[in-house]
Amino acid sequence: MFLLLYGYWLKRNVDFLAHAKVMTAALILHLSMIFTVMVPSLILALVPVFVVPHTLVLTSLVTLVHAPLGAVAVSLGLWLVLSWRRSGGLEGCFKRKKIMFAAMSIWLAAFFFGFALYASLYWTALMG
Repeated sequence: MFLLLYGYWLKRNVDFLAHAKVMTAALILHLSMIFTVMVPSLILALVPVFVVPHTLVLTSLVTLVHAPLGAVAVSLGLWLVLSWRRSGGLEGCFKRKKIMFAAMSIWLAAFFFGFALYASLYWTALMG
């Protein structure tokens, strides 16, 4: 979250190259967390314990919203970073502002649902 806020600050201060580099670092960090923490948690715990046996429970519903939103957000981020790297310059980035805004919006929604998922799991653990 800090990197995204810092990247936004860089963009607002018209340091687009630094913005692109910070967003790339944020994407790499996000991908590492997805593959080391989130995917194993989803496969080993959330799906078998909550989603399959109790599909309409809050934790399951939040998971079923969070996972696809997160996948779309990280896919858009990956596409944006790879297209920037492939183009070799910042010229094409200005054409993709709407996609950047969509990626940020979807990521924020996924973040909200991820936080709600974490809170519901924490609450379940406290009450269980």
